[in-house]
Amino acid sequence: MLPPSVTDSWRLLTPLNIQTRRLWPWSFSMQKFISAGEPRPRQSRKLLITSDYGGEHPRATHNIYCFLVVRAGASEWYSAIRSARRSLLPDGRTMSYKRLDDPQRQEALVPFLRAAANLDGHLVALAVDKRKKWLSTMPESMDFIRKSFGLKGSWNPRSFEAMIRKVQFTAILLSIWARPFANVTWITDQDEFVANDTRHDDALLAVARMTSLYLSHPMSVLRFNTTGQDPEHTDYEDLCAIPDLAAGMLSEISTQLSNEATWEDKLRRVLRSPLPVKTDIIADWFWDERMMLRKTFVSIDIMGSQYSVRKICKLDEKQSAGDSAYDTTTITSRGD
Repeated sequence: MLPPSVTDSWRLLTPLNIQTRRLWPWSFSMQKFISAGEPRPRQSRKLLITSDYGGEHPRATHNIYCFLVVRAGASEWYSAIRSARRSLLPDGRTMSYKRLDDPQRQEALVPFLRAAANLDGHLVALAVDKRKKWLSTMPESMDFIRKSFGLKGSWNPRSFEAMIRKVQFTAILLSIWARPFANVTWITDQDEFVANDTRHDDALLAVARMTSLYLSHPMSVLRFNTTGQDPEHTDYEDLCAIPDLAAGMLSEISTQLSNEATWEDKLRRVLRSPLPVKTDIIADWFWDERMMLRKTFVSIDIMGSQYSVRKICKLDEKQSAGDSAYDTTTITSRGD
């Protein structure tokens, strides 16, 4: 086992850590919530991270950022998924939450989720209230960050904030899982922040710079790919399908919690309206703790003139007054 100074270096009150926490207080809450659900020791010298995002549609109240961190079990995953593909998706179509109206994808949903359940990893999702416009940057800080990180791409303040958010979330994950001299591969869905080679290079450089703010030890190789860089195979697409499915489900639930939920007490909100079937299936899988894959959902919500960082936990489904109730407990980290 590694000494505490390595495994929990982000907990130490060093001058850099104090400065980072003051600048981004929500990030320390995120680290605490995620690491609480991890066994010890949790760090690895080889990590695979896949990511996808949700909440872009106008009805959504939150932007969703979903990351699958894999330490082991990927070879078994590929074997299981390739077997499922041969029987259920022989034409090479990809899995997607938005496309689950397709009967073939519906039939493949449970086999995909069942295969992912055996991964030695952690599925981390962060929902950010859309009213929180600036989380990782401010418009007036964009030029300073660009120069400090050596970035060359063309960004406006909004697109820059979106890119730095994703980069910072990845850096936070590495602060929990990356051992000294770790090799990391990050695969993201094809997104605006990697729309061209220059932006792709900026994101790669930015995650390296941002990681140095959260890690005191050196890293080895950081590879950054998109699903579009492996057009002949579906391996990247299939791994990114897991955060895609989770992001779509969590976007639906976050929006309903914001718009329709009733409060039973200070910590519990209940959805009286039924969720779509695909949302219910993925939600039951996401909050099922009887599998190797761990899952954590953290939400950053506007609370009056402030905001809070909360871990969302689904309770057992029940019937109330003839309605289908969906209980969600929020654990609030105040002062963030």
